[in-house]
Amino acid sequence: MKKLWQFSVGLAILVFSLIVSFGQVKKPSNLKSLVNQYAENTIRALNKKAAKENGFKYKVIGKNTFNADVNGDGEFDAVVEMFFCEINNCHPTTKSSELVIFLNNKGSFRFAASKGFSLFGKINSIEDKIIYVDVYDLDEDDPQCCPNLKSSEEYFLKGSKLIKIPHHIE
Repeated sequence: MKKLWQFSVGLAILVFSLIVSFGQVKKPSNLKSLVNQYAENTIRALNKKAAKENGFKYKVIGKNTFNADVNGDGEFDAVVEMFFCEINNCHPTTKSSELVIFLNNKGSFRFAASKGFSLFGKINSIEDKIIYVDVYDLDEDDPQCCPNLKSSEEYFLKGSKLIKIPHHIE
């Protein structure tokens, strides 16, 4: 009976440690569900707006996650670029993208801020809490297929907002 009790206690400890370790492994995965939930909400908003304007339906065509400390707390946050496009006729005039920040607090992520781009913005780099974005758009002489207008924008996180750093023209 004593051996059975020891086995039961040992098994209980093993099960408890597995639950705890799985909980710790699963905790950071909340980022994936947050990113997916954000993408779904954006698609719903795009579809609602499009229903009033042109009847388009949108989908996610890409997501890229970059890890960098954007708020200065020493933790690697998630900076996600999401790309959306119309389902039936995806081309530059039906594309959009968003830059989304999820802050990390000991492996648990939460939404912090976002910035949308009419055609698309692509993260170039993240350095010293500054997010460098290449922004693409159609110039007046560009064919619909091929956006050639590229500009660079820089953003930093302040509270719950992404603030654009103005460029000084001399």
